[in-house]
Amino acid sequence: MVHLYLGDYLWGNNNRYSVASLFLVTNHLVIHDQMDYFSEFVVVSLITLFGYIAFAMAMDKFAFNFMLLRLWQFSAGFMAVFWNRMRVNMCPKEKEKPGNHIIGHSNSNNDIFTLSLSILGLCLLPNQNNVLILRPLITMCTAFIIASEINNYQILSSKLLGYIGDISYVLYLVHWPIIAIFQPYNIQDYVFVTAATFLSSMFLHHVYEKKYLKLNSKNLTILLLTLMFGNAFLQYSIRNHTIWNKTYSGDLQEKIDANKAQLPFSWMHDLSDHECSEKKILEDSVLEENNLGCGTCMRGNGSISMMMLGNSYVMSLKNYIRDQFHYNYSDFHFCSIGGGNGFYMDSPASQRAINFYQREVELHKPDVLFLLSRHPPPMKDPIEHNKRDIEQMNKNIKYYEKFVKKIYILGAHPLYQHSFVDFFLQNVINRPEVPETLHLDRRAADNEMKFVRKRLSMVECEKCEIFELTPAFLYADKYLTFDEEESISYVDNTGHLTSAGLKLCDPILKNITKEIMRTI
Repeated sequence: MVHLYLGDYLWGNNNRYSVASLFLVTNHLVIHDQMDYFSEFVVVSLITLFGYIAFAMAMDKFAFNFMLLRLWQFSAGFMAVFWNRMRVNMCPKEKEKPGNHIIGHSNSNNDIFTLSLSILGLCLLPNQNNVLILRPLITMCTAFIIASEINNYQILSSKLLGYIGDISYVLYLVHWPIIAIFQPYNIQDYVFVTAATFLSSMFLHHVYEKKYLKLNSKNLTILLLTLMFGNAFLQYSIRNHTIWNKTYSGDLQEKIDANKAQLPFSWMHDLSDHECSEKKILEDSVLEENNLGCGTCMRGNGSISMMMLGNSYVMSLKNYIRDQFHYNYSDFHFCSIGGGNGFYMDSPASQRAINFYQREVELHKPDVLFLLSRHPPPMKDPIEHNKRDIEQMNKNIKYYEKFVKKIYILGAHPLYQHSFVDFFLQNVINRPEVPETLHLDRRAADNEMKFVRKRLSMVECEKCEIFELTPAFLYADKYLTFDEEESISYVDNTGHLTSAGLKLCDPILKNITKEIMRTI
């Protein structure tokens, strides 16, 4: 149903999200009462432990949106339930005694409950704590509250909260489709979406969920197979039948197509890429895995050799900068490795990337070296008193200075919202005028990158020049994220500049080109 309301650029997100709906049925098959609570407690404990480890090792946004990396939070709740049932089985008479509690003594039980509830209350306040700390803390406190089974607290005996708990999983499944379909933009919309989410959850809970929970294993297996085959048919139909394709008016469809044409990355649509031959990094398996693109472009008819190093920003900018020279160069080398910005080391992977970059620079000895990157998150942190990272950064840059005539370093560029094009197109489709709030607030964006700029200002390099692309996007107190007249985005879904965004940078890059041609 969601496919009828969402543009096809969002179908991939919906397909991944819809996997969670299978658990509405499979929960009944996987987690059932066998009275072997110890084995079940061990299983959910292992799921919680290894699930959190996987969650902590993955990228924040990916981990949050990937359902399998969030199951450890569900299993933590089952740990509390199975723990209580084990204690009841071991001491069946204790539960019947008034004032007795499952975890232990009454006073300590009350203290744990009060502390957990207080922590949950404090978490409602605005904060920017690390999710690797905050999320397990909230999960652990919730598990303690479940395990405490205190009946003399009015808040826990509330029938309303108990009912919300009964419908909570259906609530979790239906909220996103309703938000996607009705797209709330103001207070009235949010009130409607909230009401529709609760009403639909109540309906599905009574008409569907409570019914299938009473089914025996045979009938439940038939239902599950029917749903799986039905889902498979729908997936086939979506990909092969035009009934699912939603069309819009001429102007609106042109805007949608123009933005989709820039996805997934601007460099994938650049015809000049056929002039570049890629090479593989064979000496390090980690570099090979994170290699976004390394190679040499067709020789020009000039005398200047150039090289570009960094992360994925190299792929976004390499062809555009190269085209500014109109083949007035002799050699053009590039290398883009995920996690490596060319001079700042924050992990073993970035150190290996820098070691590789240094060997490439020493081998090719380019006249001009570009260090282009989306700077790593640690560069946004406050600078340490001993300034060890600054010293290491300058040491790496000085190594490059020995082999090149000029180094250009991309300055701090604002960070854009993940999946920006998807969000932008939803606004284009559903709102007569795309709001200016989609642009970045200059003060907030600059404040986020202030330590990056401070670190770059501490670079000690005679041959270096730090250049900024932000002036191209600055308008009043905003950094523009889209063209208001053409309704076309300047950034893609991964935070890279699109072809439209790169065009804004044309004057800045032309000035750099003229300077190189004049001085090198």
